[in-house]
Amino acid sequence: MRGTSLAAVADADLVERAANGDVAAFESLVATRLNRVHRTASAMLGNPADAHDVVQDVFVAAWRRLPTLRDHRRFDAWLNTAIVNRSRDVLRRRRRSRQLSLDATVEPWTDGDTTQVDDRSALAAAFESLSAEQRHILVMHHLHRVAVVELAAELAIPEGTLKWRLHAARAALHRALERER
Repeated sequence: MRGTSLAAVADADLVERAANGDVAAFESLVATRLNRVHRTASAMLGNPADAHDVVQDVFVAAWRRLPTLRDHRRFDAWLNTAIVNRSRDVLRRRRRSRQLSLDATVEPWTDGDTTQVDDRSALAAAFESLSAEQRHILVMHHLHRVAVVELAAELAIPEGTLKWRLHAARAALHRALERER
């Protein structure tokens, strides 16, 4: 396997063992990815309870569907797709139902300057208007600091395509932020 790191080979071995029913191998895969998956879902959804549910659903589905994964080296890309898809489901459900934010009803503690609170609120609203895919790319690149080359490989898309999608996501966020202000 030329060009493949030892960590990737070890991960592929863990994935293969887990796909064959090795619970300890699956627990090891979960342990090394749990924090990142949770931070990704939290950033995409902006709601800790929804993020917790998505993480749980993603790992349960991963355990059940792991035997169907053909290329064990693509586990992270497969897992990322599951996170995006499950988050998209939650976002769709949110749009169909009316939600009341308690944050909006509680006056924040300020010393008279609400600019930072307003900016944070505008950013949150703008981010919420993005698609699940746009949120995911921005979260992975900016929050998790995954390099373009690594993220493109993880998503199994050409580097140029990732750069274009990242640019489009930033532009969409900028437009949404302008609308919010």
